[in-house]
Amino acid sequence: MDFPTPTPLPLQPAPILTWGIAAPGEIASMFTAAVNTYGTQKITAVASRSMERAESFAKAHSLENAFGSYDDMFASDTIDVVYISNHIDGHLDLADAALHAGKHVLVEKPLHYSSTRSRQSLELARDKGLMMTEAMWSRYLPQASVITQILGSEEFGRPEHMIASFAVDNRAISRLWEKGTGGITYDMGIYPIALAYQVFGKPSSIKALGKVTANGLDEGSLVQLDYDSGAVATLMISGVASFPCQATISGEKMALTLDHPFFVPTTLRLSDKELYQTEKSWTDGMPARGHSGLHYQAEWFATYVEQGLKESPVHTHEEIVTNLEVAEEIYRQLGASPAL
Repeated sequence: MDFPTPTPLPLQPAPILTWGIAAPGEIASMFTAAVNTYGTQKITAVASRSMERAESFAKAHSLENAFGSYDDMFASDTIDVVYISNHIDGHLDLADAALHAGKHVLVEKPLHYSSTRSRQSLELARDKGLMMTEAMWSRYLPQASVITQILGSEEFGRPEHMIASFAVDNRAISRLWEKGTGGITYDMGIYPIALAYQVFGKPSSIKALGKVTANGLDEGSLVQLDYDSGAVATLMISGVASFPCQATISGEKMALTLDHPFFVPTTLRLSDKELYQTEKSWTDGMPARGHSGLHYQAEWFATYVEQGLKESPVHTHEEIVTNLEVAEEIYRQLGASPAL
């Protein structure tokens, strides 16, 4: 089997929308740099509760407007879309305010700790006739379209098993270990959870074992997701251990591996199922590597707005909520709680 042709960007050039950044943190800086370097979208504004911080970010990224108030930026006619990247527990407070101001919204992953709260905000966006989605950027990379085509092919056969790992020693990142701002399942584990949904859909049962910190957050877990089809996904999630962050999907006839780290532009390896495998490999050949791939989601988002869509066709509202329900169940079984 040969690798299929990817869809790296929308077939028609995306309309250029103006974007505002709500909360100028590290991921916002990566997103802005990626869009400015590789994309066509125009980021024109940034807002923070600190005017000094907003001005510093605007200067660093050559943005035209800085606001010391989120509401002031949302009310401004200088932007069409808000990219929200504050702490997880505050994502939807800002999203709702932006929606009420008539702005489309792209919210950093995960959307929120609560699937119920997330569903409410997504319904608000739909009621307002606005595009809103979670920034699960892996779903918009060129490799995502290759993966989808392979998994749907007769040569690969029905996907039966998957193992995916996101395990990195992130003990030095303090926000991951504080309620309201982190949680390993929500911040890191959401990637393998989302990949499992992409491959198999909604799980029928969830089993989780793991360790919980003294303040009630998860340190890591081993998760098994079962599906009505008989398929099984095994997820290894840790903020303490470091293992290759890769994923392998085993089909009836072939296996597909996403090399470390599997959620960024990476190498795909397609193999037979023998002990001594014969394999082919593929990379997208595009200049954007690592987190520079964040710009793809902005291009697709603008295309969806142009098409009048209210949700992403490759990462639907139902999928977003389902993945959060999985995270909630993992936390319930571990006896952990991410909220303040």
